[in-house]
Amino acid sequence: MSQDAAPGGAPTAAAMAAQMEKIVSRRVEQDQLVVPPLAAVALKCLGLVKNPEFPFKEAAAIIEKDPVVTARLLRYVNSAATAAREPIKSVLNAVTRLGVQRLRNFLVEISAHRLFDSHDARITESCRGVWEHSLAVASLARDVAVVANCGDPEMAYLAGLLHDVGKPIVAGLLLEAERIILTSKPGVAWLGARDWIDVIQRVHRRVGVQVAERWELPAEVCRSIRGCDEYDSAEPLSTANAVCFANALAKSEGLYVGDIVKEDVDALVMIGRSLLGIDDQRCTSLTTNLKASVKAQLH
Repeated sequence: MSQDAAPGGAPTAAAMAAQMEKIVSRRVEQDQLVVPPLAAVALKCLGLVKNPEFPFKEAAAIIEKDPVVTARLLRYVNSAATAAREPIKSVLNAVTRLGVQRLRNFLVEISAHRLFDSHDARITESCRGVWEHSLAVASLARDVAVVANCGDPEMAYLAGLLHDVGKPIVAGLLLEAERIILTSKPGVAWLGARDWIDVIQRVHRRVGVQVAERWELPAEVCRSIRGCDEYDSAEPLSTANAVCFANALAKSEGLYVGDIVKEDVDALVMIGRSLLGIDDQRCTSLTTNLKASVKAQLH
């Protein structure tokens, strides 16, 4: 019997995983992958970012048309991380306080979160921990950029936030394939949890880069997504290296979904500390209260 077939002629989970990887890879290479657009409010406001004299009033007027985004914006600017002495109650005051770059990050974060918070309960459940990991990497990357003086902290936050953004899209493709196959061939074996995760891990990086490119995000973000598991020794103090180090730190703190090889993670942390010039004390301060901080962002 072929190794690609289970008893009864059905393909094995490993063979189906390999086939799914080929399908996703082909869609990416042929530019046929359907990438969800930015949220409408985010798309309009980010169009304004290109204006050197950013029109805060116009951005506020756009945001005010979306009650959900308005509520989240006000909650964000009045959170412990950004709050002023007096609570901010108007959208115009909120966007003015944030400034252009932090407003951009906030709007992209809303769009990215919608990918992880799918209408399909299975994606939402499986990606909840992935989103938590992404928030941890974003927060750490921003702090690393400050501590190591390696680029714009807000750019590092955005790149860290999106480093795994391809995962929910690949998960959606797998569910789509599952529905088609099980409808046409009831009872056929489908991917187990481990094979499901394996397919996502193999291809999500390329998908994430496509998302960033379609959303017209800076090249630094795309480079960080593509290389967040490997350092660029040619440019030690780069945003991509800050994200790679943050990714390893988050994993070492247990903020990750999936299997990890502890020795590999420890090696990435050690190499990152050397490249970025981060000593023991600073490394400890980066991860102090990390889990509590991430959970606070989720509520």
